[in-house]
Amino acid sequence: MEKTYFEFKITFLHIVVFLVAVIAIGIFLFYMGYQAGQRRTDPRTMIANEQGREDAAGNGELSVVDEPPVRSAPARPAPRQSIPAEIKLHEEQGSLKTPAAEPRPDPAKSPAAETNYTIQVGAFADFANAQRCSRKYTALGYPAAIITDNQKKLHTVQVGSFASLAEAQKEKISLETREKAKFTIKKSR
Repeated sequence: MEKTYFEFKITFLHIVVFLVAVIAIGIFLFYMGYQAGQRRTDPRTMIANEQGREDAAGNGELSVVDEPPVRSAPARPAPRQSIPAEIKLHEEQGSLKTPAAEPRPDPAKSPAAETNYTIQVGAFADFANAQRCSRKYTALGYPAAIITDNQKKLHTVQVGSFASLAEAQKEKISLETREKAKFTIKKSR
């Protein structure tokens, strides 16, 4: 007589292999969900999502965050700095005028289309550190921008906007002597 059914033999080893495969797939799916959640809470991704658009070319490498100037009084002034009373008066009235010895770039005079150079004063992996640096230079009267490079996962802080390289170099030297640090000049995008 001919058999009309198939006979399957399932051993304990088959059951173990099946359970291990199911557990491995579950762990993989959990890990992928965890990574997606991490990307959603990453501040750099949040900034890109808030902007709601990518580069016209579609590469989406850079995103720019412009911060309005923040006027905040320092917690305690440094003992080596003495600010003339006239400058304090202008700061309180909201119209900060810089001394003639240290000319600052005026964003109203040089539109963004004409600016070619800017000074990079910092590069940070942590966005909060980039914001602190940006606030520091906006308090000094410089227009500051945080530029995020998503491929390098780096936030660069750039200040000023200069029409010529000579102007940028002059201001860079002034900043370097004041801050006792080295900065670089970058072309504006």
